[in-house]
Amino acid sequence: MTASSVLRLLTESAPAHGSPEAVGVWWQAWNFELTILIPVAIAALFYLHGLSRWKDRSRLHSRWRTASYFSGLLLLVLALESPLDYLSEHHFTFHMVQHELLMMVAVPLILLGAPTTPSLLGMPRWLRMGVVRRVVGQALVRSLFRFATHPLVAVIVLTVLMYAWHLAPGWYDGALRNEWIHALQHGSFILAALLFWWNVIDPMPLRARMSYPLRMVYLLVGSTPKHFLAALIAFGDEPLYDVYAEVERVVDMSLLTDQAFGGMLMWAPSQMMHLAAIGIIFFIWAIRSEEEAQIREDEARAIAAAEDG
Repeated sequence: MTASSVLRLLTESAPAHGSPEAVGVWWQAWNFELTILIPVAIAALFYLHGLSRWKDRSRLHSRWRTASYFSGLLLLVLALESPLDYLSEHHFTFHMVQHELLMMVAVPLILLGAPTTPSLLGMPRWLRMGVVRRVVGQALVRSLFRFATHPLVAVIVLTVLMYAWHLAPGWYDGALRNEWIHALQHGSFILAALLFWWNVIDPMPLRARMSYPLRMVYLLVGSTPKHFLAALIAFGDEPLYDVYAEVERVVDMSLLTDQAFGGMLMWAPSQMMHLAAIGIIFFIWAIRSEEEAQIREDEARAIAAAEDG
């Protein structure tokens, strides 16, 4: 059985949510899917409980990190549960808005929230010590983690998934016709974004393995394949996805115009975000370099003073 046959079978067996007949007006199309809300709620509770148990954390975990984490969770829920999800099933443009919110905003905000320490502290002891500690303590798991978070692997995973979901025959249409494939698509994009941004952001107490200059190069080179894909979509001569011809149009625009807008949204804002991240990294690098130079200068002066004494 071919991959296209499997996609066709799944598509026919389980239609995607959000059909035009099911909703009176688009702004009433809230999903309230427990498969999303419950994990997010658990993540939020673990984080909050961990903060309440973490004494004297102000220096290591400032309030802006907490605000960043919950902003990321909120954007994740809004992207998947709000009327944006309904609109994304009727317009390619809104689907790209949804994906960019998930991959370019929500995931980086969650990582900036440094969730590792507070989440572990907030877990029940049986889960933290009996499950998590045993799993992460295994050599195989540590090796797989280091492999998955390697910069080259992260770029390859992101690139392959982006091209496969948007250009492989039947993949994109299948995602919008079947809720399970759609969930798999979103999950794979979130995972790819986590791996990609992990090498840029230091999710304390863990650290990315690259120096600041290498992170800037990584952002510039690693994001280029996605921008090229966006250009291919934006300047396409014909609609790439049949599914949008089969659903009701919420906004009055042609399929090609919708596709062009969506491609540009995948391209321009994403590129601006990457350039902004490069600028921030350069700024941090300059400050850290100046601080290290000052420390070396102070040490040299102390040694010289001790020798003179």
